[in-house]
Amino acid sequence: MRKYRILIFIPIVLLFLVSCSAVGRMPLEVDNMVREMRPPDGKALVYILRPTSFGAIVRMEVTSNGNYIGATGGGRYIYAILEPGNNTLISKAENKSELQIVLEAGKTYYFEQKVKMGIIMARNELIRLDDAEGREKLLKCALSKDLTVKPE
Repeated sequence: MRKYRILIFIPIVLLFLVSCSAVGRMPLEVDNMVREMRPPDGKALVYILRPTSFGAIVRMEVTSNGNYIGATGGGRYIYAILEPGNNTLISKAENKSELQIVLEAGKTYYFEQKVKMGIIMARNELIRLDDAEGREKLLKCALSKDLTVKPE
């Protein structure tokens, strides 16, 4: 009898985990507006993309020069408007992926959180994408609800 309880319990837990997302999504109108943004004068626009659903329920927080930007879940993206100059982006999962970059005013940058298998939960690697690949992968994502700056 106990064996049957386990056989019933496991699929229910798996269904729950698959249907959950670590991070909610913004309404479609807001998402579309953010996708079409241009960097404001004297600033850089940065998108952090997580187009894969692998490790979807693992919430990955991102900071820029120690300031919290937001968090992604599977199939989510976040954005930030940042000051030009030296910048350190850090993405946290089971590990911490750090990327140093010099941002230029008036430019848009795309970064991907590459998700990998971890020991306890998903690991990540933050990589820069070229503009064409960044725009293509942005289309595969929905805007995360977990943002420091809420779009208006």
